[in-house]
Amino acid sequence: MVRLLLVGGVAVLAVGGAWLARALAGPRHPPLTMGDVALPRSTGVPLREVTHELEAGLFTALGVEAVPLTLVVDQRGDPRRLLAGVPGKRTLRRALAAAGW
Repeated sequence: MVRLLLVGGVAVLAVGGAWLARALAGPRHPPLTMGDVALPRSTGVPLREVTHELEAGLFTALGVEAVPLTLVVDQRGDPRRLLAGVPGKRTLRRALAAAGW
């Protein structure tokens, strides 16, 4: 019984350590830029929500006048499409495919 608990504890520590290491790892792509504005680094996922309440300066710097606004970037971080309003599924799929996602 003690061995089983010991093995279980080691497994939990290993999984927890791997999860923590991944959570603390830096972003997997270089900083995004749009003109002279460096966009904030994401967590490595290709989707990042930006809210006006929390990052009003970013909206002003990028010239965003209407929301929702979807910026589709390729895997290098280069902007490929800018979609104003709520994009339909087909439009979003085509924009993502064109950007290489």
